[in-house]
Amino acid sequence: MPQIEIEVKSRLGDRRALERMLRRMGARLHDDAVETDTYYNHPARDFAKTDEALRIRVRKGKATLTYKGPKLDQTSKSREEINVALDDGNGAGAMLERLGFRKVASVRKKRRVFLLGKFELCVDRVEGLGDFFEIETRGPKKGYGKLRDEALSLLVRLGGKATERRSYLEMLLSKQDR
Repeated sequence: MPQIEIEVKSRLGDRRALERMLRRMGARLHDDAVETDTYYNHPARDFAKTDEALRIRVRKGKATLTYKGPKLDQTSKSREEINVALDDGNGAGAMLERLGFRKVASVRKKRRVFLLGKFELCVDRVEGLGDFFEIETRGPKKGYGKLRDEALSLLVRLGGKATERRSYLEMLLSKQDR
């Protein structure tokens, strides 16, 4: 059954200070990796207009195909998310292109993932954009608002000044349009 990814994100000023704060709060470093996300657009509808996303993520040599539905509210990036593990990310990308999907762009980031209770806290350095942190969890659509509000409260406690609802892809593409 598809889950809702509850996610809030903010620009980050001082990575080291945030990581120290996370450790003081009891968060533990779970993972540290480079991720490359390649996004595709549907041949018959424009995902930028429908607020959907289809990507292949490669991380530590493993690939995942992800579909993200439209955002569910005006304050977060919460949305349905479906993930499928792939044996061959390059082959899957070639297959999508043969089926008419168009490669839009790739986003590359260095991500450190901390765990704190029910939340993953991702500290990201995104090529071409800078530093951000995301607070994520997953749950059923019913009642996702409570988890979103908890994530927003944690974002503020960690010094997040404003939430960023755009995806890294949206930010990179808007930067290219200038």
